[in-house]
Amino acid sequence: MNKMNAAILGLGGMGKTHVTAAQKSPYVDKVYGYEPDADFRVKRCQELDIIPATLEEIMQDESIKFVSIASPNETHIELAEMAMRAGKSVLCEKPMGNTLAEAKHMCDIEAETGAFLQIGFELHYSKMYQHTKKWISDGLIGDPVNVQCRYYCCEFHKKNTWRSNSTGSFLIGEKLSHYLDLQRWFFDKTPENVYSLSAAKVVPYFNHRDNHQIMTRYPGNCVGTLNFIMYIAESHTGHDPLRDLLEQQADDGHFLQYHICGTKGAIENDVFRRRYRRWEFGDSPEFMTSKIVEEITFPPADDQIYFHNVEEQNMHVIELVATGKPSEMTAREAYETMKLCFAAELSEDTGELINFNDPRLD
Repeated sequence: MNKMNAAILGLGGMGKTHVTAAQKSPYVDKVYGYEPDADFRVKRCQELDIIPATLEEIMQDESIKFVSIASPNETHIELAEMAMRAGKSVLCEKPMGNTLAEAKHMCDIEAETGAFLQIGFELHYSKMYQHTKKWISDGLIGDPVNVQCRYYCCEFHKKNTWRSNSTGSFLIGEKLSHYLDLQRWFFDKTPENVYSLSAAKVVPYFNHRDNHQIMTRYPGNCVGTLNFIMYIAESHTGHDPLRDLLEQQADDGHFLQYHICGTKGAIENDVFRRRYRRWEFGDSPEFMTSKIVEEITFPPADDQIYFHNVEEQNMHVIELVATGKPSEMTAREAYETMKLCFAAELSEDTGELINFNDPRLD
């Protein structure tokens, strides 16, 4: 097996996950790490057991074939362009940019350079959502017509952090892009229009909105909704050591659920109950019937594999690069999700129903 070297740009919490994936990959020899502060770079690389390097060293080293970007959002476009122009294959955390123009520019650079580029929508690699997509593709619920997501959590971004200090509809691009992306993936259609509302802010120190009610219409009179509130659940500053954390959160106001309703059945994903299940619709002389015909649960040890599988996503993308295969989620597909995010933001800013072909989204 021909091995390659990899570099991780950004060595914070998510960067550590990217480092671990590269270290576990059989296709990677050496792992390099970059942080802009030289002293912190050396210290952090020692902690992670990787090799510290400057950006210039990484870009000029032809043995480094793969670059993973886990740095703050505002640096994504600059680092991705630099790496693609240096001939590297790139995995970049979402969002693709802080503006839709930046996201489009990333697509343009990919097309211009012919580089490998994949955006980190890791839910495509998470077992619960993969299984859900297979149920849909196999026709087990008929044609999906209604996709509902309810996501309630506690405020865990904390005061005076880059997340709480971010502006605009930060949470849509940073957090909710994952769940709008799943909605798009389940329908496998391009949105027609978006209408989004945000109630008055409750978290006083957020510079951005703390709730979003996003409604999207797709072709065929299909509708997707995302109802998000970031403060209602019990603060998670610790938990009862005699109880499993998700079990506790499942009863303290936390929700992360999908209900995908089709013409022949429905699917529920429930993260906090570690469960997903499928209904079949039928007929009787009195009414349409509904019956749960399949239910799958998973143990706490498999949480990340089932609903937030960053590590295996990264290892798989590294394999794609090493074996000369194309990305499995093109930059253009990721751009369509980002466009949906920005359409929702524009709707909240203006109070308008936003058509997906609105020139303001160009």
